[in-house]
Amino acid sequence: MEPTHETILASLAQKPPRSKLEPHRELIRELRRKGRTYREVARLFHERLGLYVAPSTLHSFVKVRAKHRKREQFELPPAIATSAPAVAFDSIAALRAKGSEPNPKTRFVFQENEPLKLTGQGGER
Repeated sequence: MEPTHETILASLAQKPPRSKLEPHRELIRELRRKGRTYREVARLFHERLGLYVAPSTLHSFVKVRAKHRKREQFELPPAIATSAPAVAFDSIAALRAKGSEPNPKTRFVFQENEPLKLTGQGGER
């Protein structure tokens, strides 16, 4: 980041939270984890904290923060080199080398690099 940008950011004061629910974020999260409905949480806030909040406001508050948590939570892990692809390629090569004996009950015959051929009724050629 450029020095002028850092100076500008350092000079700005941090803004207070916009939601009156922000100080109670952890309490809301725990109440929801314990199975409380938004209506019950709203009633508890009104009775115990003297804070009137609609259940729909609580829902919106939780929903917005859940989106942010999911974004942070699902970062891709660093790529790790494994030998699994080599093992898979080896097993595929072994199957190809083995060849395929057509099943007498099959109606189609597969041969690599040739079109699929229909056999006679009952699997006869």
